[in-house]
Amino acid sequence: MQIFQRFYLKEFCDMDNGKRVVAYSMFFLVFFGLYAGFSVVLGQEGEEINPKKLFEYHCATCHGEDGKGTKRGRELKAPNLADPDWQSKRKDEEVLSSIMNGKNKMPRWSDKLKPEEIQALARYVRKLAPKKRS
Repeated sequence: MQIFQRFYLKEFCDMDNGKRVVAYSMFFLVFFGLYAGFSVVLGQEGEEINPKKLFEYHCATCHGEDGKGTKRGRELKAPNLADPDWQSKRKDEEVLSSIMNGKNKMPRWSDKLKPEEIQALARYVRKLAPKKRS
């Protein structure tokens, strides 16, 4: 308590325990309330999803920015997502499931990305290859 007295908080130190608990509680409520308010103002909630940036950040290490794969991706046997044959043999649900749950050496993303981000990524993957002509 002496350290508080050095910083002119004698009134705080002289409080009984009940009042001190209330003072601490008020401080934390105000602090976390301000934090929550700033996170909304700074756009962390409700931001528009940019699937290309998500892909570049989470997927391009193995799949490459164009979806064709990288050296590391080929070593891990990651598919060429820009291949029309690969695309035509996969249902949307399979692409979505692979992103959510992982497949082979690909990690699952359901514990790191929001459902709407995963759906946006799946739609983005579908656009990486031109439609296969019959």
